[in-house]
Amino acid sequence: MLKNYIKNGLKVLGDYCAGLLIYFILLYTFIAITGEKFSFWLPLYSVLMFIIIALLIYSDMWNLAVKEKRPQYDLNPYPMKGLIIGLIGFFPIVVISLVAFLVSFSEPVLNNLKDALLHNILLGPLYFVISIFGKKVYGYIIGMLLVPLFSMFGYLMGFYGKTIRKRKEVTMEKKQELSPWNPYRKDTDDKKKKKKKKTNRV
Repeated sequence: MLKNYIKNGLKVLGDYCAGLLIYFILLYTFIAITGEKFSFWLPLYSVLMFIIIALLIYSDMWNLAVKEKRPQYDLNPYPMKGLIIGLIGFFPIVVISLVAFLVSFSEPVLNNLKDALLHNILLGPLYFVISIFGKKVYGYIIGMLLVPLFSMFGYLMGFYGKTIRKRKEVTMEKKQELSPWNPYRKDTDDKKKKKKKKTNRV
């Protein structure tokens, strides 16, 4: 049972790391574009990257819930399982962040480097929340809870068979009737009449 939680938790961690990789790859381009206004635009960049992570987590958890509800797997899923999976999956990031938060160096340069790595890299996609709360402890807590919450949301939606997108209903288009004054309609009507006469003669 625990193995199942850890395995699925690693999916959440993998999704976050995948988003983090995209964040890191595009960061240099973003810095080059924004220049001196990098700090000003960083929260917006953070939001965009978090949306990517949220979509990845949502998709994986939705599919997981749908799969686990099938009777052949006999996993007995429950609606809030996604939250537990999200907490387990994001736990390594929390531990690393906590260690970085508690460790302090005597050299200011090292402390600045540590803060830059923590805010701009490891917690980069969550920086928009952290910055809103002025980099306070509760800001970090709220930011870190976003990942488990999206994991819970995705699993809930899959568990109850709900989707964000509305399914398109397939409707048969009716053939547009030709105007009685259309010459093509007259030709087709004449052909139909001729066919009827032939069948009547037979």
